[in-house]
Amino acid sequence: MTRWSVFMLGVFGVSACREPDPLEVKQISSADEVWYGVGFGLSGEVVVFDGKTGAVTSSAEGGGGTPRDVTVDPDGARLWVLEENEDASGGESRVCPLDAGVVGPCAHAAWVDGGAALFATDEGLWVFEQATYGPRWKVLREGTIAKGVHAPRPASVWREGDRVEVLSYGVSDDRLTRLSGTMTENGLFVTTGLDLGAPALLPPTARFVPLPSESGLLWDVVGGDVALRKVDAEGVGAAVMLGVGPGIERIEAAEVIGGAALVLSTNTLWVVELGAKNGGLGVTSVALGGEVRRAGTFFSRDLVTAGDRALVATDQGVRAIVVEKDDGSVFVEDSFDGSHLRGPLLVVRAVN
Repeated sequence: MTRWSVFMLGVFGVSACREPDPLEVKQISSADEVWYGVGFGLSGEVVVFDGKTGAVTSSAEGGGGTPRDVTVDPDGARLWVLEENEDASGGESRVCPLDAGVVGPCAHAAWVDGGAALFATDEGLWVFEQATYGPRWKVLREGTIAKGVHAPRPASVWREGDRVEVLSYGVSDDRLTRLSGTMTENGLFVTTGLDLGAPALLPPTARFVPLPSESGLLWDVVGGDVALRKVDAEGVGAAVMLGVGPGIERIEAAEVIGGAALVLSTNTLWVVELGAKNGGLGVTSVALGGEVRRAGTFFSRDLVTAGDRALVATDQGVRAIVVEKDDGSVFVEDSFDGSHLRGPLLVVRAVN
C-alpha cells in the first residue's frame, strides 16, 4: 500500500475563518455491518461489488446507453439507473431490484428529455432535468410523474428531514443559492434559501457538504487554488485557501469522513483534516492515476465513502483510499482492484 504524510497549513489560523464544528464520525462499517458498492462495468452493465476488494458479486445487463447516474431507495430494495443516449439529447431511467446485495434485471421506468440526475427518497424518485425548456424538478411516484417545477439544477444534493436540499448555481449560473424541495399531497414545492454569493469561476464548480445543525462546508476554486468557507445560519464565513494550487480548475465532488473532508478534482483527491491542533488545516494530496468525469451540469457520484475509506471513480477504474481514524494516515488500498469498475458509484448497507 502507498502512504502519504500530511502537510500542515499552519499559516491559516482560526481568525481567518470561524473554526469548523467537529464533524460527526461517518462510520458505516463495523464487525456487525456489511456494506457493498454499486457501479458499472466496462460494457455499461450494473454491478454490485465488494467494497473492500472490488470483486463483483452480481450484475445486471445495461440498457445500451452511457451510465450517468445511480441512486437507491432508502430501504435498499431498488436501484434507479440513468443512461444517456449517444448524442446526450436524452436518456432512460431504469429500475433494478436489489436483494441482499444481488441486483436483478433492470426494467424501463421513464424516458428523460435532455440531461438529468436522480435522487431517491421515501416520497419517490426525484428527477432533475436540464432540457430545451430549461431546468425542472419532477418526482416519480408509483409509476406517475408529479407536475414539474421550474427550478435551477443541483450542483450538490442531500436530505434534511422531509426536505431535499440543494446547492444550485442559479438560473443563469451566477449565484450560489440553497434551495429546498418538499413533496406534499398538493405536489412539489421548491423554496429559495440562503444566498451564498457569486461563484468564483464561470462556469461554476462550487460544491456543498452538509454538516449537523443545517450548517455546511462550501468548496470552490479561487485563483487556481481550493477555497473552503463555513456556512451556518448566520451566513458564509471568510475563505480559507488550501494552498494546493496553482492550476486547479474544477471541483467535481466533496464529502466528509470522520473528522476529515474529502475534495475531488479532475485527477486528485485532497483529504483535509479540519480543526487541526495548531488552528490550521492538514491536507493530504492523493494522485488518482486517471481522470474524473467532468460533472458540469449536475452533481457528481464519482466519490462515495464507506467506513474508513473513499471510493473514487476515474476513467482508469475505481480507487479505494483509506483514511485511518486514529492517526489520520491516508493510503491507497492496494488490495482493492477496481480496474474493471467505472462510475457513477454508490454504497449500500446490507440489511441483516
